[in-house]
Amino acid sequence: MKKTAFAIIITLALACGCRKQEPAKQEPAQQQAAQPKVEQQAAVTPESPKWDRKGDFVTAFGGTALAPARRDPHVSYAFDPNAERFFVHVPEEYSGETAYGLIVFTDADSDSRQLPEGWQTVLDQRKFLYIAPQGAGNDQHSNRRLGLAVLGALEMMKHYRIDPNRVYAAGFSGGARMAGLLGFYQTDVFHGTIQNCGADFYKPVPVQSATSSADTAGNPYGLFDATADEIAGARGVRFALITGSRDFRHGNILDIFNGGFAAEGFKAKLFDVPGMQHDTADGPTLSAALDFIEQSQ
Repeated sequence: MKKTAFAIIITLALACGCRKQEPAKQEPAQQQAAQPKVEQQAAVTPESPKWDRKGDFVTAFGGTALAPARRDPHVSYAFDPNAERFFVHVPEEYSGETAYGLIVFTDADSDSRQLPEGWQTVLDQRKFLYIAPQGAGNDQHSNRRLGLAVLGALEMMKHYRIDPNRVYAAGFSGGARMAGLLGFYQTDVFHGTIQNCGADFYKPVPVQSATSSADTAGNPYGLFDATADEIAGARGVRFALITGSRDFRHGNILDIFNGGFAAEGFKAKLFDVPGMQHDTADGPTLSAALDFIEQSQ
């Protein structure tokens, strides 16, 4: 009985495709209680000055909705900045004197209020701020998830000193797929992607390594629509695709990279990490991905 029950748990966890529900990533209660505490911050009005808030916090930005000059039909821009919440990390060393980069992270989970494990040191040392929209998990429609990532980027550039050329879309699992879409749909904002265990391409790729062509909802995995203009814009973006030998999407990502990004000549690199499961990258892999994205043209 115990063996049968364990097998059922494993099957359900893999079907979910969500990091926090996979057996290898389950944490005991005492570890959950020790997670970094984040504070709620009041919304900022349009008259408010640049923020000097540092550390980890959850906030609404307030004011009027922001939207980029270029609007894509796949992305929703109709949000109330007073209602949407974002987790933000600002390194203690940030002073506003130097422009920082920005990582906009879309998680598979709608409750994303901490940095991925091992990322803080890398982000702080490399001068990056970080923002993750709440309510943007796999249970949400893609146009909302994409739009919240765009809004988060614009609000951070409004309130902090951000180098617009160092704004990158990142994500995990289904959120990694959203990051990849932003590399096609919103190239005026995002100039690189960091895709942890999730990827798509705009046309079918040869199946060489994948063991399943369906996502966890039973829909086709790894395919999205893109116009000729969107594809042309994406050729200026750097795509970092991250997977591991124990990631259940390993074969899909290998096929999408080799038969898609590499075959079509995109600026893309695959990071295939030995032993890595369906999870976010560790610090060294994140740093290597940033090395690739930020290398000279």
